[in-house]
Amino acid sequence: MAKKSWSVTTDEGTFSVDLKGSKVSINGGTPERLNRFAKKTHFIDTEYTIPLGNRTATLVIQSMASPVLAYNGTDCATGQPWEYQKIPAWGWVFLVIDIILAPFFGWLWALLALLVSAVVIRSKLNTGIKILLCIILIIAAIALGLIVGVAVGAAVATTYY
Repeated sequence: MAKKSWSVTTDEGTFSVDLKGSKVSINGGTPERLNRFAKKTHFIDTEYTIPLGNRTATLVIQSMASPVLAYNGTDCATGQPWEYQKIPAWGWVFLVIDIILAPFFGWLWALLALLVSAVVIRSKLNTGIKILLCIILIIAAIALGLIVGVAVGAAVATTYY
């Protein structure tokens, strides 16, 4: 992971927070491992509570996305409002379908589909486009599984005949 830095202003002053790999440094202090901080683990990301004086900020490490540091509901990098985005009910439906397809079309493809679906669901696209992308992903998983299945079947058939 590349180095990421934020400047956070609280009522106690301005703090610099630097993230490099799995270590965080506050105000240029000694880097500390993330696992030292309180955390909440979610499906594809982890939230860490970073102390800033008597206040705290939330550092969210997301799969396949840039980390986000939020303070008082604001993304410290952009200044835009930010809140943790939970996976909606329709998103869970697609994730379950990906898992159900796994035994039929291969675990590696299903894992990839699961991760891509999770990223699509969390993206900032509108809901209709997210649902369409998830449907396309499932169709692609089925098609790829069928193609691989036919190819393997043909290879086995030519070996024995």
